[in-house]
Amino acid sequence: MIAVEVNHERLYTRVRELCALNAPSRHEQPVYTYLHRFWQERKDQGLEFETVAVQDPSDTPNIIMRLKGIGEPLLLCSHMDTVPLPPGPVLLVETDGVLSTDGNSILGSDDRAGIALALEMVDLCLEHTNHPPLELVFTVQEELGCIGSAYLNRALFQSNTAINLDGETPVGTAITSAPQKGRFTIRVNGVSAHAALQPQLGQSAIRLAAEILLKLPHGQLDPFTTANIGTIVGGSQTNVVCDLVTLTGELRSFSSELYVSHRRLIDTLVTEHQMPEECSADLEWEEVYAGFSLPETAAIVVRFKTACVESGYNPHLLRSAGGGDANMLNSIGIPMIVFGMGMHHIHTTREFLIWRELSSAAELLARMVFRTSICEHSDLGSN
Repeated sequence: MIAVEVNHERLYTRVRELCALNAPSRHEQPVYTYLHRFWQERKDQGLEFETVAVQDPSDTPNIIMRLKGIGEPLLLCSHMDTVPLPPGPVLLVETDGVLSTDGNSILGSDDRAGIALALEMVDLCLEHTNHPPLELVFTVQEELGCIGSAYLNRALFQSNTAINLDGETPVGTAITSAPQKGRFTIRVNGVSAHAALQPQLGQSAIRLAAEILLKLPHGQLDPFTTANIGTIVGGSQTNVVCDLVTLTGELRSFSSELYVSHRRLIDTLVTEHQMPEECSADLEWEEVYAGFSLPETAAIVVRFKTACVESGYNPHLLRSAGGGDANMLNSIGIPMIVFGMGMHHIHTTREFLIWRELSSAAELLARMVFRTSICEHSDLGSN
């Protein structure tokens, strides 16, 4: 039996309040205001608050909260933004222990449920004399490629173990491996001309881009690597030979060696493509985030597995083809797992949360957070 009991009514209230906020990427101010108010109500109890600016179009900085305690500190991470939402309020529907929307918008449990779990851990710590030190980071623009967490650095944190509260996987699972991701942009330059009066003077960038596109690797390239072209932009009207097309794509791999190999192939296919005179193809890369893979012996992984067994779960360690803030935090030297919370159909209007699953996630997380205190301080009880 867990020694520290989650206040489920408080947790549910927070989830509903947070999911009702319309705050997509670059417009996270409503969530910032919510978190700032949470801190103001608890700052006299020792909760600390600071911000980390993001030099990207945004109305909101990252937030870091700290709470002193006994033992080794633990970092909890969640993000403030969601994928795009239609204007207006998010209308919630609760039926038979399931929270969803009216079907006109996402629910935003990714990652409002994670924020609610983090805040519940703060309140549980404040309710117990003996509690571990907590560090919490709430990032912006995670859905745009972990832009907010890219502005974090190791010196901001004392924790050597961390939990990313952003897992859509079932309770009792944790993501311990995720791929490296790069984004590339190809600009194909042709020659403009009147498509009817002087078509022979033009060189269609659309046709040239199509030739390159057909050569590029696509889909599942090997068991560890994927590639995709996501956008094609170019042209103006039908009587003009298009002189510029821009392709954007991505490359992901769990293997750094395979990532480099496929990147070089893309470079070669673009730069060595035979182009007509006056035409060109330019390629630029952006390294979005590094991959990570935590061994089963990592302290945070052991902590997770132990808590699962004590809570009656058979722990499952997963590899995810997606990426997130955990990629960024692992890359700066803080071992972080992605904690499964049981979100369903995220990023869609069919998204929902099951209260029973969220309750179980909160109890499992509390067991992880208070693990040192439970073991070392008998006044908190024992298993």
